[in-house]
Amino acid sequence: MSNFIRREADSFYFRRRVPAPLQARLGQTEIYRSLKTTVRKVARTRAAHLFIATEGLFEMLKNEEHVLTDADIRAAVRHWLKRDDWQALLRKHVDHNTPASLRSWHEMIPDALVRMVGDDQRPDWENWAMEAVAALEHAGYPGHGGDSDTLERTENALRQEIRAHVNRRMESLFGTEPPGVAKAQTSIGSHESPANMSKLSSYLKDWQKDIAAGYNHNKPVKDADQYRQSVEMFIGLMGDLPVGRITFETAAEFRELVLQMPSTHGKGATGSPKKELARARADKTLPRVTMRTTKRHFSGMNSIWKWLIFKKHVPATLQPFSGHSFPGTKSKKSARDDWSREDMQRLFSSREYRDAPDSSALHWLPLISLHSGMRLEEICRLRPSVDIITKDGTPCFDIAPREGWDPKTESGIRIIPIHSWLIRHGFMDFVKAQRARGAEHLFSPELPLGKSISQGFSREFSNLKIALGVGSKTTFHSFRHTFRTVLESTDLKESHIDAVMGHEGGGSEGRTYTKRVSTAKLKEVVEAFQPPLDLTFLRSASANVPPPSPKAAVKKRKLTPPVLDENGRVVRRRKT
Repeated sequence: MSNFIRREADSFYFRRRVPAPLQARLGQTEIYRSLKTTVRKVARTRAAHLFIATEGLFEMLKNEEHVLTDADIRAAVRHWLKRDDWQALLRKHVDHNTPASLRSWHEMIPDALVRMVGDDQRPDWENWAMEAVAALEHAGYPGHGGDSDTLERTENALRQEIRAHVNRRMESLFGTEPPGVAKAQTSIGSHESPANMSKLSSYLKDWQKDIAAGYNHNKPVKDADQYRQSVEMFIGLMGDLPVGRITFETAAEFRELVLQMPSTHGKGATGSPKKELARARADKTLPRVTMRTTKRHFSGMNSIWKWLIFKKHVPATLQPFSGHSFPGTKSKKSARDDWSREDMQRLFSSREYRDAPDSSALHWLPLISLHSGMRLEEICRLRPSVDIITKDGTPCFDIAPREGWDPKTESGIRIIPIHSWLIRHGFMDFVKAQRARGAEHLFSPELPLGKSISQGFSREFSNLKIALGVGSKTTFHSFRHTFRTVLESTDLKESHIDAVMGHEGGGSEGRTYTKRVSTAKLKEVVEAFQPPLDLTFLRSASANVPPPSPKAAVKKRKLTPPVLDENGRVVRRRKT
């Protein structure tokens, strides 16, 4: 059976080639279906069911059996629902159900009943499919369940028959009132609230407005549009479902469909999600959406779901978009390398760095990050007249929120004493010159102010370090890693290092504690850092001189004047 199972990302698929004589009649060369699971054992079981179904399909096509009519299918379904187990379920949950309960739950009864006769651990689509196959076989039509069209028509017929039974009961109870979605009513003696049948799309506008403003004391969300696109993709793939009918299984199916989408979806002028999904299924060579992007879409869905819970539109116990697996997306500490001595030598002795002016971003940004552990955007956002301060007699960087920008986390708001090496190198003179110039931020006007000041520099720095032969895992952010790595080799407290670097550390109590760390202790932490490469060759005003290279030993030779003959030619003497 393993020959028919294929793994893509972390999900399993069933794949079987259609025999050549049957391809024209079936209209496809292979049968390719998602098994909707990440567990190999479960995949094998489901693949076995599909293998049996495809065997029946191929056998039916070979024997040229007639295609079932709608009347055949309806007869098969009615025959199946006459079974004792189905009749008992219909009597208990429809015929003998209370009017209040039936009013609240009638929309979900068909799925609930199929789940009861099937397996509540399987998704609804699989339970429906297995009931449809069983109904066809019970009616004497073995093998027809392998025909996707017949199977789909049988599933629809099952829904219609069960729905008709429910509607007849509703009509007998409520007269001529249409059996549509009823208004929310609380059943007497029932402690459960009826499911919210409002469509997901009806909440989009209010949700976007609240997250952009920062509801419930949360920080305003900057990428609200990106979250909205994730919800719109969910609606495009799964339909505009009532929020009360969105389950964990619904979210799991959404995850599988997103992983099948082409990676180009959402980039430029693309079609609807369903059209893009069909295009990807037709062309197996198209690159698919990555697991990291899928996880990002679930972040958007979790955002609207948390808002729905906060607004009491859904119960807090319902968490359909939590608990899903996204392997390979968790960041690892080893994802970036530290700056080694050799790589620092390449950078700081390169022609590009030596030729950069002493007041340039290229000259100062690597040095500041290396000696402070600050993030690139944090440095670029520094305002020379506001954020370079003196506290307790110590020059410091003041990382604080301001209009249009704030630090990455709450613990990112911090004070960092300026390393004495930077001061000796002339950093305060550079700050003084920028203040006199009236610079809006530390590297105005070289780096333009915008949504991200550092974006352009980050791209240029990346190109430079690649050209110098620095490895791909060593980035500008690696200066921050180097700073932390060196400090962790000292006897300093981890909480004090966290206070300098803006790491959260031990929960809210730990964050509160780090706010009280004295300037003297913070200065001790910063001054404990010594870079892997001795940078004394950068100290002087004529700093743009590379560190001296070791000279090769040259053996000296004694020179004697040549002896010329009468024609001016050199007379070579033979060694004796």
